[in-house]
Amino acid sequence: MKGRRQLAAIEPMIFGPLHGLLPGDWHKAPKGKWTIAQIVAHLAKGTDLSSAVLQERANKTGMRRRSTPGQAVLRHLLLMVGKFPPGMKSPERTRPDEKPDVDLVSAQYRMAIERLGTFTETWPEERQTEVFVQHPVLGDLNLKEWVRFHYVHARHHARQIRSRLRYIARGYRESGTQKAVRS
Repeated sequence: MKGRRQLAAIEPMIFGPLHGLLPGDWHKAPKGKWTIAQIVAHLAKGTDLSSAVLQERANKTGMRRRSTPGQAVLRHLLLMVGKFPPGMKSPERTRPDEKPDVDLVSAQYRMAIERLGTFTETWPEERQTEVFVQHPVLGDLNLKEWVRFHYVHARHHARQIRSRLRYIARGYRESGTQKAVRS
């Protein structure tokens, strides 16, 4: 039940603040930071990857969790506390293209979230804890853990999206910078 609520919260958390965003603004960000389009592309890639592998493994039996003690500690901290540790880098295969197609990555993200929702509704409760997919940093996660991870991950990036929206509202100026005044 909790997992369904978390999945249902993701779309409004990510896309709600973007309603009415001008097409060009999806690709604006301070130097060295991801744009809103890139953030959504990153979320889409990660969610699509995990949900696709979960789907492939839906009927696989006898799986055991593979993770190091360090991964287990990090997994529990991230999933229980609900925050990413500072400096955690995204895996190479989930890094976004330079200028992703907004409609494409938005649809990809929504479909991947929907796929996870279908699993939580159709897989028996015990099955949701028996199928594992490896996360490159946290080790193996089951369906319930992947749902929690994607919720925490979306919340993390929702803060970045709000930061980009403030940057756009300031006329593409970083916080603390002032517009030059002509005399």
